[in-house]
Formats: sequence, structure tokens, C-alpha cells
Amino acid sequence: GDHAAACEALAQAVRLDPTAPALRVNHASMLRALGDAAGARAELEAALRLAPGDINARYNLANLLLDSGDEQGAVAAYQAVLTMAPGHAGARYNLGCLARRRGDIEAALAWFEQVVAQAPTHADAWHNLAGCRRALGDWDAARAAYERSVALEDSARSRYALGTLDLLQGRWRPGWDGYEARWEACGRTLPALPLPTWLGEAVPPGARLLVHAEQGYGDLLQFARFLPGLRQRFATVTVACPPALLALLAASLDGIEVCDSLPDPADFTHAVAIMSLARVLHLDEAALGRYPVPYLRAPSGAQAGAERGPGLNVGLCWTGNPAQSDNLWRSIPLGLLRGLRDIPGISWHNLQQGQAAQARAAGFELRDASGQWRDFGDTAAYLAVLDLVITACTSIAHLAGGLGKPVWLLSRFDADWRWLLDRQDSPWYPSMRIWRQPTPGNWPAAVDKLDRALRDLAR
Repeated sequence: GDHAAACEALAQAVRLDPTAPALRVNHASMLRALGDAAGARAELEAALRLAPGDINARYNLANLLLDSGDEQGAVAAYQAVLTMAPGHAGARYNLGCLARRRGDIEAALAWFEQVVAQAPTHADAWHNLAGCRRALGDWDAARAAYERSVALEDSARSRYALGTLDLLQGRWRPGWDGYEARWEACGRTLPALPLPTWLGEAVPPGARLLVHAEQGYGDLLQFARFLPGLRQRFATVTVACPPALLALLAASLDGIEVCDSLPDPADFTHAVAIMSLARVLHLDEAALGRYPVPYLRAPSGAQAGAERGPGLNVGLCWTGNPAQSDNLWRSIPLGLLRGLRDIPGISWHNLQQGQAAQARAAGFELRDASGQWRDFGDTAAYLAVLDLVITACTSIAHLAGGLGKPVWLLSRFDADWRWLLDRQDSPWYPSMRIWRQPTPGNWPAAVDKLDRALRDLAR
């Protein structure tokens, strides 16, 4: 476990025998573990000069290139490994991961199929194979592969992925069970609260519930709907949320205390993560009807900065948080939306904070007051003056839906679990209409259908 000591010992061994490739490979592994990527690369390249056919050195160099972000170099190195050792499962697996990362799902699927054919107990390969099948809409094959992965290695990420697939297919109850694996699967940590987690059981009179936020803004906006109903079970309900949502939720949730940091746990008897309310409340499509929409409203005094233009006033949001791993797949290229600007009778409004210049550069002029927005309360006030919101799968979709604002969602083919399959409506938001890619990556067809409907609406 003492990497530094091991590294020094190996460095000494290399000095004593500089012509031994295996020593240099082992030294490189220790350097890599200590974060010295340059030193590790130098050792691996030295090992390969000594022994060009050393598969272990070549594979470790490929892994190092992958870690450093040199994907093109990593691909070449893994291919070199396969030239020397065609049955190398690790190289095939990593080539599959790289293909999937760049969006070449068919190529990734082929690599993962080769891995599981060669190494049928490779749980990670089964998990990634399932993800490829899911991306291509082969739901049954995806489910079978996830189940195989779970059977081989009961990993949280496969249980979580299987849960979201259940939800996508409308299997609500098992879906929520699997969704509880999200913490471990996504590397998140529950707040360390000295409180029992509320699991839906009856509580004594005077019980006080702390609901803590998790994940993104959209998740909290989606599940804020269920908070007022909890007052029937608890004497007090408090939700801790990000500061950007404080004013909006305080104005929207009657009888709920809202704060922007975790309060003193001593003031509560129970706690629950907000997304766990789905499982606690046994939510399914029928149960959603018990929680009315709209449930959000803009705070009084919010600074919208909105001015209506002539005709139909439409807000546009084409991308989300670039830090999210799926942002590339949910975002719509602005160039594909440029044709919408030519529809007569529409005044367009920017809903992308700080990105109006990007739209103008793409030839899409938008009214823009986003620089005046302090928080989601201001954004909600802006949406209130619009007739329609068109958005990618972002927090704007949940804000508009929670406000009861007509919202058209552009969804990728392998939709987020919330939007289910093969339907244009949403049980979460009665005012929502969904425009889906008919095939993976096919934004033009989805935008074309939306374009025709928008022309009809603007007439």
C-alpha cells in the first residue's frame, strides 16, 4: 500500500539493471499511481525500446494515454496491442469504451460483443454492451445484458442502470427500487445526518422531516411537486435546496420551510433524499394524478426583464450543463434549429443564460434578458410571459412543466427515464409535448416535425 516506498525501490532496481523491461513497466505503474504521468510514460517508452514486443508495456502505455486524454494515441496503442495479441480482452474492452465515448455505438457494440464472447464473465463488458443495446433501442437485449452483469458482479451501476431502464419502460415499482442504487453507482455521498431515513412508515405526532436536495436543479424541480403532501404526515417539512432555487421554492411550496443549506439535524426526527420520495410514496403513473400541476409559481418581485414581442412568443433552450456526462447527446446543434427563425409570426427569446452570443453567431437572433436573472425565480417570471418553451432535456423543461407552461421537449432516441417510450405526452407534466429522435442521433427528423407543428401554431 505504500506506493512511494515501492516506487523508490523500483527506481533503485531500474538503476541497478536498466536493461530489464519488466522493472521499468513496474516502475511506471508506481509512478502512474503517484500521479507522475510523464515519468510513467518515459519508463514505458524506455521499456518498449528495449523490448518492442512487450505486450504489457504497450498495454500500459495505452492506458496511460487514455488517462491523459489522448484518445487518438490510446486507440493506436490498443490497436498495436491487438496486432501483437489478437485475443487481448482488455484492449478490446477499452476500444469499445472509446468508441462509445465518441458516439460510435455500433463499433462499441461490436467490441463489447467480442469481449463477452471471449470472456463471458467480464461484468463490465456486459454492462457496457447493455448500454449500447439501450442506445440503439434494443430494450430486451439491453435488459438481458444488464441482468447478466448484475448476476456476475452485483454492481450498483448495473442495478441503477436496470432501474432506469425499468422506469423508461413504465415499470415504476421495480424501477424505483433500482434507482436507489444511484448513490453508489454515481459516486455520490449521502449527507451524514444523525437521523433515521424515512421509508414511508407511519410517524408519531410532532415528527419533523428534513428533505435534502440531490443531483441537478431539474431533479429537484421535478420532485418538489410531492413536498406539500408530506404535511399530512409530518408536523413540519423542511427542504434544503441550492441557493438558485430558494426564492422559487419558497414562493411555490405552501407550508414548507425552505432553506439553502443543511439546517441543524437536532431540529428534525427524520430525513429523506428528495428523489427517494418516489419509492417512499409508491409513485406510478396513476399516483401522479394525486399531485396537482402547476405546483411552481414565480416569486413576487422577481426580475424577469421580459418584454413580449409581436406574435407568438417562444423561448428556446438548446443545451444543458456541459459538465454532465450526457450533455453532448441531449443537446441540439444550433445549426439544426436555424430554420425555426424563418417561421413567420414568432418572437424568439433566449433561455440559455450567457449564450445569446452563440446563438447570434449561428444566425439566430433572440431577445435576451438572461443577464438580469439572479436565480430560477427570475427565470420563472420570464417564462410566465411566454406562450411556449422549446427545450432540450434540461432544468428548463422541468421549470416550464412545473409552472404549467406549454413546453415542447426535444428528446434523444434513448430518452431519459422520465420521458418513457413511444409517447408524445408526459405523465409528469400535462403541458408537455415530446419530439423524439426517430433513430439514434437523428435530430433533423425530430426538428422537422417540430417545425411543421410550430408553423401551424404560429398561424
